[in-house]
Amino acid sequence: MATFEWPTDKLTIVNSALSQTGDSLVSVADDGSVEWQTCSPAYERGLAYVTEAHPWDWVTNWRVLQPLPGTPIDSRWDTAYPLPPDLVHVITVRMNDGPCAWDFLNGQLLVNAQGGPPPPSVPTTPFPVMIKGIFSTNSDAVNATPTVVVVLQLFVMSGIYRGMKKDVAEANNLWKTAHGMLAEAKARHDMQKPKRKIFISRMNEARRHRRPGSPTVRGLGGPDWPGA
Repeated sequence: MATFEWPTDKLTIVNSALSQTGDSLVSVADDGSVEWQTCSPAYERGLAYVTEAHPWDWVTNWRVLQPLPGTPIDSRWDTAYPLPPDLVHVITVRMNDGPCAWDFLNGQLLVNAQGGPPPPSVPTTPFPVMIKGIFSTNSDAVNATPTVVVVLQLFVMSGIYRGMKKDVAEANNLWKTAHGMLAEAKARHDMQKPKRKIFISRMNEARRHRRPGSPTVRGLGGPDWPGA
């Protein structure tokens, strides 16, 4: 069993920030108090910033998109797909179990799903596509890591000093501290991901293991060029 309060929610983070700044706590959300009216927007904007800042496990998801009727205005693409309303950031797009090229226009995802461009003379049924993205509906802080929660608390504290205490200097200082800790949160989060094999350049390896006496090519006509 955890020895610290976990997981935590918006009200708890807001009250934790208020306790650190020496202000009155709120008993329930949306109570109409100055404290809540100051802290809630600061929390929401901070959460949005943190959400888009990194592909956290709890904010990313795969979604299947179905094609729209008609052809896109941009003739370089043959099929348009509607973007989910809760989409914050697209990470990758896949079609037929493989990556594909894409673009955006008028709030739509554009893909060549019928063999375009140009569209085939006999239109075919475009394939559905899968997108991996960051979604706002997945951003509840109860799923975040402890370091991200500290970042959110600092963003709320920054809002308190800016909105309630009118101390812009301290508000900016807390914002910078939160921004710096966000980098630490990213690193800690990514420690849990599977380790990837380090890319080793064959050319660099060949240079490292060059046999004694073999020429080092520094350029055409250089002193080490064969026949120089």
